[in-house]
Amino acid sequence: MKRALLVLVVLAAIAAGCSQSNTADTTPDETPPSTTTTSTTAPTTTTSAPAATTTTDPGGIVPGEDGDVDAVVLAYEVVFSSKTDYEEKAPFIEDAEGLEDTVAQYQETGESMGGVALYPTSVTIDGDIADVVYDLLFGGTPTYPDLTGDAVLRDGTWKITRDMFCAMMASARVGCPEA
Repeated sequence: MKRALLVLVVLAAIAAGCSQSNTADTTPDETPPSTTTTSTTAPTTTTSAPAATTTTDPGGIVPGEDGDVDAVVLAYEVVFSSKTDYEEKAPFIEDAEGLEDTVAQYQETGESMGGVALYPTSVTIDGDIADVVYDLLFGGTPTYPDLTGDAVLRDGTWKITRDMFCAMMASARVGCPEA
């Protein structure tokens, strides 16, 4: 009986050691490591039409395939990284005035969680509106997959709406001031 208990304790210790993530060396601004996923969607499809561009792929977005999709991805990566400051985020947020304290609090929250980031996995563009599917990452690890958001094209730049930004900040328990 004692021997069986000792074996269980050793196995538990080994399992705990094996389950430790190597994400400490990964920042949330980096692309998460490749994972194998099963999807019911078709292989990579890109459709370009005058009114719409859709880029989806069960394995992720292909950088360089569509400039607008790349611009939306960049906006998401900059705005929702807990490592970027207000000066970096502001050009990508629609109506960013007064959000300095919110961004500072988000950076503190991110530090306590090993970093926070959003990783877009699908972008559908229709005119000047983009619908985005993204994963929420804590410490570089996808924690909440397949969330949805949006972006808008304003004066040639893809931006995150203030409503989208503040909704995400509310999820992080960081409030936005009223506009």
